[in-house]
Amino acid sequence: MSADTLVVQKSARKKLHKLPAQVHRKIIIRLRVIKENPLVGAKLHGELSGFYKLRVGDYRIVYEFDSKSKTVIVLKIEHRQGVYR
Repeated sequence: MSADTLVVQKSARKKLHKLPAQVHRKIIIRLRVIKENPLVGAKLHGELSGFYKLRVGDYRIVYEFDSKSKTVIVLKIEHRQGVYR
């Protein structure tokens, strides 16, 4: 199952543009993977139940997938140390 739409929230987009070019490129590649297969990430638990994460080196992409509208919404792109705070 693939997503029809991938939306990157403003805060995640800002963070992405501040990252080093090499990390930025890797994350863009992983965003394409998420769009092709939204369930590729690991399910999160607790307060973040219903969301998924995908590891990209020391960074994490936190997103949700709406299967009805086939939309992926990227909420956060953060370093692993601060992503779940």
